[in-house]
Amino acid sequence: MWSTVIAVFGTLAGAALAGLTAHWTDRRARAAEHDQQVRDAAAQLLAASLAYRELFWLQTADIRNGEPPSRDGRAAVYRARSAVTQAFDRFALTATDPDLVEAATEAAWSAIDLSEIALDEVRDQRFGDEVEAALVAGRTRSRDAHTALRDAVRAR
Repeated sequence: MWSTVIAVFGTLAGAALAGLTAHWTDRRARAAEHDQQVRDAAAQLLAASLAYRELFWLQTADIRNGEPPSRDGRAAVYRARSAVTQAFDRFALTATDPDLVEAATEAAWSAIDLSEIALDEVRDQRFGDEVEAALVAGRTRSRDAHTALRDAVRAR
């Protein structure tokens, strides 16, 4: 009789251990999948903000060279801005870490905020000193935010 009790107990313990192991394995797989989704969303946001910044700086260079912004150029900037917003929304809906969402917010808005710099009259292919200083500060802020998000995601 004791051998039967021990056999039943061993079978139940083995089934419980197998179930627990399967649960842990499934949980780890879901966590790894979520981490990959966060990395993919971050990569999309970084690429979108970089593309937006590139268009902004190309348009700014054109203005410095005396070329007025074209309708097509403005449309491209607006599309790029929408891509940043879309990528940020995807990231914010995917990530669960508030620190990562904060870093993503700064990366997205530091790029978009470049368009808030009021460009004044150009003289000798330069804007006024205040505008040039604002452009340098905006470039530094957006570059630093981009790097901070990339590093924060990589550190996870």
